[in-house]
Amino acid sequence: MRNIFIGMILGIANVIPGVSAGTMAVIFKIYDQLLDSISLDMEKLKKNFNFLAALGIGVVIGVVGFSSIITYLYENYSMQTSFAFIGVIVGSIPMIYKKVSQEGPVNFDGLILFVIPLFIMLYMSIQGDSGENTTIIRQLSTMSMVWLIFAGAISAFTMIIPGISGSFILLTIGAYTTIITAISERNVLILIPVGIGVVIGLVGGSKLVRILMEKYTQNTYLVILGLVVGSIFTLYPGFSLNKTGIISIICMTAAAIISYSFSEN
Repeated sequence: MRNIFIGMILGIANVIPGVSAGTMAVIFKIYDQLLDSISLDMEKLKKNFNFLAALGIGVVIGVVGFSSIITYLYENYSMQTSFAFIGVIVGSIPMIYKKVSQEGPVNFDGLILFVIPLFIMLYMSIQGDSGENTTIIRQLSTMSMVWLIFAGAISAFTMIIPGISGSFILLTIGAYTTIITAISERNVLILIPVGIGVVIGLVGGSKLVRILMEKYTQNTYLVILGLVVGSIFTLYPGFSLNKTGIISIICMTAAAIISYSFSEN
């Protein structure tokens, strides 16, 4: 029951952009066991089967339960929700920068690693590719299937990095609304490639995460910081100076304060 409850917390964290499931796993002291369990080693899988099964049940309950809420907010309060997520991002930037600065001064190579993903996100914003966050994919094509597999893999990979939110990364690459809506509507056709990507990301990423965080900590966070800062532009939904716009600014400010406070604790 304890592991099911922890799984629910991890599931809820995966739905809310800016909340790190990896951090929750550290807080509940299961992070090392989780990383060790996620592998193709049958002995490890057998040893940790009950742990993973209970955790998985909890994650499904948490994700399914909260995805409907997020979908409702996007459909009925699109601008306010988008600005709230921008606030989450703004509030999390100091935490990510702190991770970077803890490793010492940033050299030229590190600066390049920050700038490249930043410009990619800016390009997506200018070209209008960020509309994916409001344009929901409900039918599969070959390209959308490959895209959803990639989205599932990259979100799962980043999910197991403490301090980084998997759903937050989905927001930055423009796949969040599609996946959350698919979960809410039980659209299995869309969820299958996402699930394949998640498995790839978790199994392939567990060892890679340890390597990156141990040997290339600063560079890893610099790439993430570039994506994060650039995602502000891709998420920007436009602004109108009316009641909706004012409420959106209030939502953004409140979300930024909450996100910053959460990341500092």
